Amino acid sequence: MIKQLLVCSVGFATIAQAQVSDMVSLGAGYTNESYYSFQNGEVANVDNYNWDLSFDLSSWGAAVRLNRKNATLYTYSGSTADWSTLDTTGLATWEQPMNGFDYWEEGAVSNAADPQNPFDLGWGEYNPSTHQIIGSRIFVLEFTSGEYKKFMVESLISGAYAIRMADLNGANEVADTITKTNYTGKNFVYYDVLNDSIIDREPLSADWDVVFTNYLQELAPGYIGGLTSVLHNYNTVVSEVSGVPTANATAGVYDTTIATIGSDWKSFSMSTFTYEIVDSLCYFVKTQNEDVWKLVFTGFDGSSTGNIYFTKEQVEFAGIVEEMGANLVVYPNPANNEINVNFPHEIAEMNLVNISGRVVASQASNLSQLNVSNLPSGVYFLNVIDTEGRVATQKINIQH
Repeated sequence: MIKQLLVCSVGFATIAQAQVSDMVSLGAGYTNESYYSFQNGEVANVDNYNWDLSFDLSSWGAAVRLNRKNATLYTYSGSTADWSTLDTTGLATWEQPMNGFDYWEEGAVSNAADPQNPFDLGWGEYNPSTHQIIGSRIFVLEFTSGEYKKFMVESLISGAYAIRMADLNGANEVADTITKTNYTGKNFVYYDVLNDSIIDREPLSADWDVVFTNYLQELAPGYIGGLTSVLHNYNTVVSEVSGVPTANATAGVYDTTIATIGSDWKSFSMSTFTYEIVDSLCYFVKTQNEDVWKLVFTGFDGSSTGNIYFTKEQVEFAGIVEEMGANLVVYPNPANNEINVNFPHEIAEMNLVNISGRVVASQASNLSQLNVSNLPSGVYFLNVIDTEGRVATQKINIQH
């Protein structure tokens, strides 16, 4: 996973509004997960134990993810023709694929694929002539309750998954169909294997930006542990900035990896047996509609309540940024002795910030010039704050 650790330049204007404190709760023992919109707050707080498998609903998607908190997945190496006579001897030695957290498409069931075969989608084989996917693997689910089920996706044809499951001895066999168009506008639909039921638990994709959740992952070879983490939605990207005071941080390169925020905003103190928030770390979240929000974590209660505390601040507005950028003119650029600022709004304050995020020059008045003759050559950012508290930022090069 690639994460941005240094502040990078921005070549457009931004507007900042007041910082807002907020929190979400996953409940004691992390029983729930929270779908969150930076504009509207929490959209849905849902049970995180009522599903076992989730199915990709995108037009060409075929990913199947696993709720590892409920069950372990084993991959059978034989043919689907062995369904009725499946022999689970040596089950503990079978491959145990898990979800990936770079992209939503990295489902555990999907990760059983042969990397040398581009048409192997993990549970089935894609036919480029018919655009159908036909099941090619059998899986076994071992539940925390001690129950076992064999499972396979028989096909994905014309937007409908055909799935089959049964006890290992063939009893209680169930065949079901999941039709994508029944859940239009959502990313995944979910399935409760032991109760043979489809679970429609996810809000519309357009309504949320990130999901606060807890899941199991292999943290070290052979060690599976829980992570309280933040994952972001499709068409939402995140820039992580660390090593810079959060008040001065500016967005760097945006990352599409869904766990860019992830879980490393906190650490556990063995001396106090409490979680501590990592200092000088923040995230810029660019949402589906191109708004940008600055996210700073402020507290975490751990499993006692599952409460997560943070501040959010909208620093760019879709549709307004371009106009503000066009109206902010700074010259000469590169500059030597002083810079002139032409801005249509009444200026309350100007701050010049170096690439490390430190304010190196400041002026609290409606003057349109700033002296830079005593500053080293390099790249800086000029923050112009108007009397309504909005901030426009431009990159400045100083050359002597």
